[in-house]
Amino acid sequence: MNTLFLPAELQSTRRSEWLTLAVLVGAIVVLHLTQLRPGHDWGDDYAMYLSHALNLLSGKPYADTGFLPNPWAVPGPPTYPPVYPLMITPVVAVWGLDLQPLKVFGIAMLGASLAMSYALWRPRLGVKPALCLVALLGLSPFFVGFRNEVRPDTLFMFLFLATLWLGDRWAGHAHPWSARTLWRGLALGVVAYLAYGTRSLGLVLLPALWLVDLWRLRRPTPVVIAATLVCAVLVILQSAWLHTDAGYAGNLTLDAHTLRYNLLHYVTSLSVLWTNALPSPWDFGLRAALFVSTLVLASVGYIASLRRGIGVLEVVPWLYFVPLVIYWVGTMIQQRYLLPLFPLFLYYAWVGGEVIRRLLSPRVGTTALALLVAAIAVAYGSGHAAASRTEIRPGTGDAESREVYAWLRDRTPVDAVILVGRARAIALNTQRVSVSPFGFRTDEALWGLIAEHRVTHVVVGLGPLAKEMDYEHPDDLARFAAANVTQLQPVFRNAAFEIHAVTAPPSGLAGR
Repeated sequence: MNTLFLPAELQSTRRSEWLTLAVLVGAIVVLHLTQLRPGHDWGDDYAMYLSHALNLLSGKPYADTGFLPNPWAVPGPPTYPPVYPLMITPVVAVWGLDLQPLKVFGIAMLGASLAMSYALWRPRLGVKPALCLVALLGLSPFFVGFRNEVRPDTLFMFLFLATLWLGDRWAGHAHPWSARTLWRGLALGVVAYLAYGTRSLGLVLLPALWLVDLWRLRRPTPVVIAATLVCAVLVILQSAWLHTDAGYAGNLTLDAHTLRYNLLHYVTSLSVLWTNALPSPWDFGLRAALFVSTLVLASVGYIASLRRGIGVLEVVPWLYFVPLVIYWVGTMIQQRYLLPLFPLFLYYAWVGGEVIRRLLSPRVGTTALALLVAAIAVAYGSGHAAASRTEIRPGTGDAESREVYAWLRDRTPVDAVILVGRARAIALNTQRVSVSPFGFRTDEALWGLIAEHRVTHVVVGLGPLAKEMDYEHPDDLARFAAANVTQLQPVFRNAAFEIHAVTAPPSGLAGR
């Protein structure tokens, strides 16, 4: 509603409300910005996105990242969705490979996500509860570590919530075909595509809106039809020019064990909101107690919301969990995928809390609320107080890593191929083709991989870096290099790395 047509008193109230929101979100953003640490961990998704952004800026093929994916689709597919690389191209154009500005971008998107969460919460809960939830979400100790990672997750969170906000306003309401509904469909389709083009899990958004239409009206609305057509065209163009989701297909599974494992671990991963830094076992106890409490509240709140009617917020969590549950990731549950569900989880927990409060006596309700607030204060206070301010080590920007990059750039031919656990980070920082050994565990399999890709050098992580290089089998590559010193000649070593030159494969593989 245009505030110019509101009474003066209501206009003042609205301005005060939005000013309060801006100050609160700004304070949360500033808190995270001032606590950023130099460096970046060895999770090298960032390198793939940065390589794509550099390719977009230079005109090189989008997929030409120097990373050779292996058949296991781990550590990742040949390409990543293009919206995040497109969004960070201005940052990369100005600051190059400096990761700190990209962290700032991620925190800015967290602020935008908090504002969008408020837009979803306010009509349902009111101003004060919505502001409380903004603080509860934005100050979660989960973001203490997350703010130092260069990833598209907060951008995806913002676009996902923006699609829900638009869809909640326009889906499930009968409107005739008109220029206005077509413009709404265009806007909704573009935003839905941007969410999908940031992270493929955004694919569930439009089906959720279709279900709402069919449930309420028994037919799709013009807005949702138009949005689907717009989004479909953009997805087809993306698949033809930049990225297709076919690279993920090999990891889809209906194995019963995987389905149970993923469902259990993704649901319990919602507990990361209550991360804390208490000593063990108190840390686990507090986190578990807060998670169980909020899960019970959210369940009650969800059931209460269903009784008022089914909307997109009630539908989308179930659809969102489907691809998570059927996607095989081994033991590498990605808790960051749940970011878009955090606002919904907190919303339903608040609704459930209101339902239960009305059933309790005032004294019991006040006591329960005080205990919950105290527990959250302890979790948040300990989490922020224990946050490290030092350089991330081992990290992709520390002295040992820079020394390895320089050696590989200066001492290897431009057509060298590097076998290393974190192949995407090495490819980005050395401009050498790199391949990961993930899934190739035996000597014979590794030699086959070396022969197939004509690998010239093997990079092994030492000490704490061994696990960073290969999170599931950290000693395999070091053992392989030590067992084949004749064919793998040591040419470089520092405190964190060894580099071995491949002099010749075993005779049985020489002809491959």
